[in-house]
Amino acid sequence: MKPLKIGYWPLISSLDSPGDRRRIVFWAKSRGHIITQDLSENVDVIVASENADFNSPIFSEAKKPIILDLVDAYLSPRNKIDDLARGVAKKFAGQLGGPVKPFSLHVKDFCVKSKIVVCSSIEQSLIVSQFNKNIHIILDSHNEIPFLDYAQRESLSEHTNTILWEGQPGTIKGVKQILESLRIIASKNDVEFEFLTDQTYFKLLNKYFKRNTRELIKKDLGFISEKSRIISWSPENLFGAAQRARVAMIPIDLSIPMQRLKPENRLLIMWRMGLPCLTSPSAAYRRVADKAGANVVCEDSNEWLLEFQKILEDPHRGREQVLRGQNYLRENHNELILLKKWDDAIESAMN
Repeated sequence: MKPLKIGYWPLISSLDSPGDRRRIVFWAKSRGHIITQDLSENVDVIVASENADFNSPIFSEAKKPIILDLVDAYLSPRNKIDDLARGVAKKFAGQLGGPVKPFSLHVKDFCVKSKIVVCSSIEQSLIVSQFNKNIHIILDSHNEIPFLDYAQRESLSEHTNTILWEGQPGTIKGVKQILESLRIIASKNDVEFEFLTDQTYFKLLNKYFKRNTRELIKKDLGFISEKSRIISWSPENLFGAAQRARVAMIPIDLSIPMQRLKPENRLLIMWRMGLPCLTSPSAAYRRVADKAGANVVCEDSNEWLLEFQKILEDPHRGREQVLRGQNYLRENHNELILLKKWDDAIESAMN
């Protein structure tokens, strides 16, 4: 494929967001293509993130194919009120033109308008397929994070009885689902918790009502606040935290569609660093665990308690899980596979 000029409406203009740098930006840099955020330029193809103004005249007047990179499950809002509130907030914040309506309807209309839709999981694609049949499923690139096999991690590790959580502050509330199990584990093992996330966050549109993450943990997670450290997210800090931890956790609130339909990125990142991980039984985590043959998913509070205890009592307990998980990564989630998927997506749009 000849070098292309890609017009991109990103999540954030710096392109530092994981949804920018790990996706189309990763592919463009790897393949030698040019990305411009000036969509008035003569480009070969236009890629819109979910933060684009879907009603901008730029899209309706475009003579080039349009790709929607829909990372999150905005087609499955939590409820009608939340959906409408997001649409109204984006309208009055100047992020969306056009009529005031629930945000999911803006997304649906743009799915129909787009030549193809890229999403990040099989589960999301089943919903998108109602509005566009040309769907490409592409996970994030995790190349910014070192790949350590289990033996390498053991040789480098500073192992402490630490349980690691990584993600955006807005998903910390998922930990409430297993709070009692963590309370028992902490009383028996004198564990600590590390939260690798942002020190502050915004409650609305990643722009309004700034909050402190420490206060969120105090409010929602009680005793954990006294036994936890909040570490600012960076690839280097994530790598360091993984060396200290015994195990990572990804508990999620399955009643929230946006969380329930998240792809498997966080689990794959933990495996990449050689760290065993326990997760809630979301469709994506269950699918990957089954395919990898790895014991990852905890169905209820008792299972969370049991699996945490096994790993904390025996430092090598997670070895088999990590080995199976890393075999899965080598076969199903490597750089060549991701680049080929983006190659196919772009070619499909242009043809």
